[in-house]
Amino acid sequence: VATRGGAGGSVPLLASACADGRVRLWDARDAVASYAAGGVAGSAGVGAGLRLGSHEGDAYTVGLHPSEAIGMSGGYDAAVRLYDLTTGALLRSLVGHERSVSSAVFNTAGNLIVSGGKDATVRFWDARSGLCLKCFESPLGEVTSVDLAPNGVHLVSSSKDNALRLWDVRTAKPLLVLKGHQNTARNFVRARFAKGGTLVASGSDDGGAFLWHASSGELAARLGGHTDVVYDTAWSEPLDLIATASHDGLIKLWGWDAAAPGSVAGSAAAGWDGPWRNAPAGGAV
Repeated sequence: VATRGGAGGSVPLLASACADGRVRLWDARDAVASYAAGGVAGSAGVGAGLRLGSHEGDAYTVGLHPSEAIGMSGGYDAAVRLYDLTTGALLRSLVGHERSVSSAVFNTAGNLIVSGGKDATVRFWDARSGLCLKCFESPLGEVTSVDLAPNGVHLVSSSKDNALRLWDVRTAKPLLVLKGHQNTARNFVRARFAKGGTLVASGSDDGGAFLWHASSGELAARLGGHTDVVYDTAWSEPLDLIATASHDGLIKLWGWDAAAPGSVAGSAAAGWDGPWRNAPAGGAV
């Protein structure tokens, strides 16, 4: 799932990718209204969303251009696809990966796309022309995620060799290797930058979520509490919260305490408050 806020009066958007290969665009207000009514987006009276396209096989990743009406997806067929969000029409396909595309992101300017795949490569694409500009082919396991820091200079990749790599995009060289988590058994344990790019957060096969300091690679915290693999995390800048999503069916929220910045002792450790199974307003998460 990818979202884009409704700043300046624009419609807040939500895009989804699914195992049926379909990629859809939703008005996020419909999803919120449907949830409040006890339903789900796509149910009767809510609408099925604008179909952007489909992949041959599973669609694994989806993204939205930061400012233009362009959507993106990647999937089992090894292609990254770009769509016109107003019509749903396919704009172009970016072809170069030899196996499935597991993750793809726009940079903050929207002129660059970075993708990672099961072919153990990370590729950089010109968003306008669709040309592949560079490819990272250092010894990697299958790449399960890529993410760009807000500064546009650093990239974090997660691969199925129990390692995250922090790259300098300009030199195409890895700066740090981050370890401690497990990523070998599941396809999509993902890593992301958090807290303005100062932290790197990742899920893990062992049911934990891990955070490292991006500047040093030092482990900042291990968040326990889930009973199955943690697939992904999401950071809220305004609230200083991180959400962890697990195969155990739960999303847990954790609060960052700047006065006691992190610990590796677990979910009740100094520096972390939570998790809460329910949102503050009482809704299940």
